[in-house]
Amino acid sequence: MKLLNIFKILLIGLLIIAIVVFVAEHMYDVNVYFFTYTFKVPLFVLLLTFGFIGFIIPTLIFSWRERKLSSKLSNIFTISKAIFFSKYQKPKVNLDAIKDVKPLYFIFSNLLKQTPIYEDDIYSNFEKAKSLRYENPQEAIKNLDSLEEKYMALQLKRNILFDIKDYKGSYEAQQEVLKNTPRSEKPFQKDVLNTLKSLNAHSIEDKTKLLNELEDAFDDTKNELTAFLYVSELLAQEKTKDASKVVDNIVQANLQDKLMLVGCSNPEKAVYLMSTSIEKSVLKDVLGVFYIHIGAPQKIKMLSEASTGSEIVDFLLKAYQDQSQKDGFNLVFKSLKLWKCKECGETFKDYSPKCSCDSWFTFEPYIGL
Repeated sequence: MKLLNIFKILLIGLLIIAIVVFVAEHMYDVNVYFFTYTFKVPLFVLLLTFGFIGFIIPTLIFSWRERKLSSKLSNIFTISKAIFFSKYQKPKVNLDAIKDVKPLYFIFSNLLKQTPIYEDDIYSNFEKAKSLRYENPQEAIKNLDSLEEKYMALQLKRNILFDIKDYKGSYEAQQEVLKNTPRSEKPFQKDVLNTLKSLNAHSIEDKTKLLNELEDAFDDTKNELTAFLYVSELLAQEKTKDASKVVDNIVQANLQDKLMLVGCSNPEKAVYLMSTSIEKSVLKDVLGVFYIHIGAPQKIKMLSEASTGSEIVDFLLKAYQDQSQKDGFNLVFKSLKLWKCKECGETFKDYSPKCSCDSWFTFEPYIGL
């Protein structure tokens, strides 16, 4: 009889889960944050998982009189159910029942846009630092410095310092990250380190030392940013022959288009690239955008006489020369995006080695509105 009752309850639970899946098929995706990682998960999958954990398993456990654990898991199911129906009824869901299940508590708090209660433990301090990241970055860094679990905290600290353009601080934090990095991740984290090294080097007043730092970073990590900073500094110091050799390496590594688009975010340095042969190997639409950003009227005039393959760039090239289209030019130019993150899909006008979704080196050229 006891087994029959358990079997009935299991059938009812499976029926409920089937209904939830059926109704939730068209529900939206949500971002699940776990330390510095972000996962995009369909809401019905998230609720189905916690519904299964909170209903089926407690049923079996309860039959063996493990009431305490069963009660906790049942709370998970109850709150998962409430969150599912909150899309339609929007009731106030009380998360106190699962407050001691820290990862789940903070995930659901984020889903419901509720302010969680932070306690004095590692997970709470980390989540508090994340919540303070934009409104009070210095306080967030203090919270991270107090954590014993350093690896994830250091990565978040590095990202916060990078966002506030403290490249020296982010470079130092990344050096600590590298010390704690598993061997499999070391190449990637070393690339981050060298990129930050390039950005930090520009605070060095000694021109020879500056060039050496940029060269070291570029030799270790040949990406579009380390390449641009190194080549532009070589040209600024009138070392044209050295710059030409580096440009040849850039072309071989297929970095020329990216490097030119990076230059659009820094036209004062990018103008030096005009003295190299890199223009010969760059796509016409990229070249058109580059000329507009640095302001090269003669080059723009020559390029506008033929199609670049992009309607937007062709319009900008012609409108740049026609005063009657100044308003249209300003409107399109202001809205122009040059980069797209392959991780989150967001588009950007200016280049950055780090996306707002905290992924590194995920920007790809994208010329559009």
